Amino acid sequence: MSPQGKERIKILLKTIVSVILMAWLVKTIEWGQIANLLRNARLSWLLLAFLFVIISVLVSAYKWQLICRASGLKCELKELWKIYWCGLFFNNFMPSSIGGDALRIYWAGRYTGDATGTGTSVVVERVLATVGLSFLGLLAAPLVQIQVPYLKAFFIAMILGSLFVLVLILSPLSLLMSRLFAGFPKVTALLNGLNTHGSRLRSQKGLIFMSLLWSVIFQFCVVMVNISILHAFCVDRIALLEACLIIPATSVAAMIPIGINGYGTREGAYAALFAYFGVNRAEAIAVSVVFALIVTISSLWGGWLWFRNEQNLKGQLFQAEA
Repeated sequence: MSPQGKERIKILLKTIVSVILMAWLVKTIEWGQIANLLRNARLSWLLLAFLFVIISVLVSAYKWQLICRASGLKCELKELWKIYWCGLFFNNFMPSSIGGDALRIYWAGRYTGDATGTGTSVVVERVLATVGLSFLGLLAAPLVQIQVPYLKAFFIAMILGSLFVLVLILSPLSLLMSRLFAGFPKVTALLNGLNTHGSRLRSQKGLIFMSLLWSVIFQFCVVMVNISILHAFCVDRIALLEACLIIPATSVAAMIPIGINGYGTREGAYAALFAYFGVNRAEAIAVSVVFALIVTISSLWGGWLWFRNEQNLKGQLFQAEA
């Protein structure tokens, strides 16, 4: 079977999983309550949610710039901001192998002239984002009266796993592996490049630490998007610290690659975790779906940037992925 055929089957299976999960969730909710929440939603709070999405993308672009700087790559914040928006658009509207990270690596690699360096920066940025959201959850856990079973252990496991991946990236392991693949020039060049950028990142611990702090700030912005939606629906049973505990866990659930763009898994996590704080299933799913819609609508700006400025890049990217 061709790669394109396998990709279509993969997307179909993910779509089926998302549909099944969503159908199972919505079967048990009261649609009248959903309609009432949406009908009475306060526009000012929804607009504030959009604003926090914009701020979160700016934060992400800035921490990515810090990682690029640590890796010796010169990137303007304005350019990374544009690339990040386009990556967000790809994540929401093109659920295939040509995802947002692939676009970011290709476009930033074309911009810097160093595909290996930009690829390393994207992976490191993703790893630090996972550490950041887990760290925010752990900070909030001791300050919340209602404890969710196993959630602290879950965050600790996420941090340890992410740090292990980060150590592998930053270690000289790639240099040792390059000797094993001495007969494969392309593989050797890739591993040597990873070692070069890993060495640079190791020497810039201050910038890496600052990137981690900005990762925590980014996750806090995601929390504020959700808090704004809760206020829009007049649901006040979840305080800010409680949201800092459970929203990072829902972000991890949305990363599980068994559905399309996190649909189904994210809603299930919202319903399960919000229930500990007295939020019913209908309210939790409404918040989750509106959160996803706000992010999706916001990402249309990235689509406009993509189709307006990068017509040539678009064809090259799809050709490279094929």
